[in-house]
Amino acid sequence: MTKDRTHAQGSGDAGFTLLEIIVVTLVFALLSTALWQGSATGVRGWALEQRTFENMNELQGMEDTLRRIVSRAELSDPGLPPAFTGANDRLSLISWLPQQNGYAHEIEAGVGVDAEHRLVLRWRLYRRARCGTAEQTFHEEILARNIQSITMSYYGRKDTYHGWRSDWSRPDLPLLIRIHIAPMATGAQWPDILIRPNLATAESS
Repeated sequence: MTKDRTHAQGSGDAGFTLLEIIVVTLVFALLSTALWQGSATGVRGWALEQRTFENMNELQGMEDTLRRIVSRAELSDPGLPPAFTGANDRLSLISWLPQQNGYAHEIEAGVGVDAEHRLVLRWRLYRRARCGTAEQTFHEEILARNIQSITMSYYGRKDTYHGWRSDWSRPDLPLLIRIHIAPMATGAQWPDILIRPNLATAESS
């Protein structure tokens, strides 16, 4: 009787066969591979979304800076060259540097895309009377990276009527400046920026 009970217990406690172990190992391997691929896809998607978010924030900051600088463009002093000159891919102007307590410093600034595809703002303090003063060096601020090109156009009086033109070199200010930014990323777009200088007047001729 004791011998039969022991034999029954031994049969119930028998281990897995080699085939069962191989099958379980394969199942675990397949599950691990699927989970790893899913995690990798999730990480890549998160990283792509993060880069897109950072790029959008950078472009928004770029637009805000351009609006602050260009909207406060200054008129030329009598007898001096135009304070605002623009080409199709760059512009230079006299404006005001934003500060916490107001727009206290007048600056001369230029905006354009450099050889490294960065949209750069170059500026220095503007002195109307430069007699006896050393020229200051320009500061450079990177407004955005990975920019393929920038295209600017200017709306104002053209001959006897108002219209858009690809350059501006006059004592008065254009009524509107349109800025088109083309990022390098495939499929990336940024809406055109329209800026009206505060001192622009429709009566300019």
